[in-house]
Formats: sequence, C-alpha cells, structure tokens
Amino acid sequence: MKEREIYVVGAARTAIGTFGGSIAGVPPSQLAVTVVRELLRRSEVDPARVGRMDMGNVIPTQDTYIGCVVAIESAIPEESNRAYARQTGSVLVPCATK
Repeated sequence: MKEREIYVVGAARTAIGTFGGSIAGVPPSQLAVTVVRELLRRSEVDPARVGRMDMGNVIPTQDTYIGCVVAIESAIPEESNRAYARQTGSVLVPCATK
C-alpha cells in the first residue's frame, strides 16, 4: 500500500442557538458552509486540494446529503465529502477505522 500524507487542518462547529432564536431561519447547510469556508480561510487551504471532508450532524436536517451540499457551496470537490448523521458519538467509529 502506498503511503500518503494526511493533514487535519482544523475542526469547528456552529452555534446551536435557542429554539426560535436568531439563527432559527438559517438552514443547517448554510451554517455548515459558513464553518467550512472559515476553516479553509484560517488554514489557507485551496478547497480544490481537499481530498476528504468528514461532516457530522446531530440535529436532523431537510438537506439529506448535507455533506454534498456543503462541499459544493464551499468549492470542495464533491467526491471528497462524507457525511454522518448520528445522535451519539458513534460517528467517530467510522472515522477512526477507515
């Protein structure tokens, strides 16, 4: 197996707010796009160079493929995303074993 260099450039999350609060009308995918764009800005990484983006969400969304939506909106290659919808920390299992 050929060795590859892997870089974790950052991690972040959105505010969750209060029910019916100031971010109630903002779609979850748009909140995630804001976070991903900021991570790319902070790390000075060209979105086209992202080989893998793992995204998890705890609160169900209308965007079934939120990882795909966020990748496209953030100029990350669509085939690079993986999205997990989990209510627990078990989302870390597939990340750790791949």
